[in-house]
Amino acid sequence: MAAWVLFQIVLLASVIFVGVFYFDLFYNDLFFNNLFLSLISAITLTLFTGLFVLAAIHKSARMLMKNEEGILTGRDQILWGVGMTAADTAYYFVNKMFINQMFPSLFYKLFGAKIGKGAAIYTRIWDVELMEIGENTSIGTGCIIGAHAISQGELFRKRIIIGKNCTIGAGTIILPGVTIQDNVIVASNSVIPANRVLKPNSIYAGSPVKRIRDWQGESVWKIEEKQN
Repeated sequence: MAAWVLFQIVLLASVIFVGVFYFDLFYNDLFFNNLFLSLISAITLTLFTGLFVLAAIHKSARMLMKNEEGILTGRDQILWGVGMTAADTAYYFVNKMFINQMFPSLFYKLFGAKIGKGAAIYTRIWDVELMEIGENTSIGTGCIIGAHAISQGELFRKRIIIGKNCTIGAGTIILPGVTIQDNVIVASNSVIPANRVLKPNSIYAGSPVKRIRDWQGESVWKIEEKQN
């Protein structure tokens, strides 16, 4: 966490320095330079402070919950709503910054997700504290991934686990309790029902998903070429 914060501060400081340098080239005025630097510093500090306050609210709500998984009732539902609101608000603001586009998994780690080295996430994830993503896994854009569902007035939550070296195609829907084991490809626009387990070394597709064939890590394009 400390390394992440330091890295972000250094990155933002570099951006501010470049901005001030070019501003000084066109407006060589001490007053305006100081004003420009003060405004950028204030905005940066406000964003970082707000982000960590929202993360603290989210974590506090989780700690106060009696049950994080299963059917939530009464107080747990309210605390879940508070935590979700904090995470959603933080995501809205951070998503407007280029940093989140370059390092999306760092945001989710801050809010409790377990994400392996080399994972690439290009979509919005809900209930991040109940999300585990393995090393070198890629999740495409436009996916709907959430560890909660509401049915017949009941709010149900269950952890989602995605293994190592997986590829989740764009537009895929993943429901609560899903486990995707290592070396799995899920085709775009697939739907994985709640509590489904996808076996390792496989390619899945469809709504709901069905196992299409084995996959041992070879290039999918080469597989298609062989078939043609």
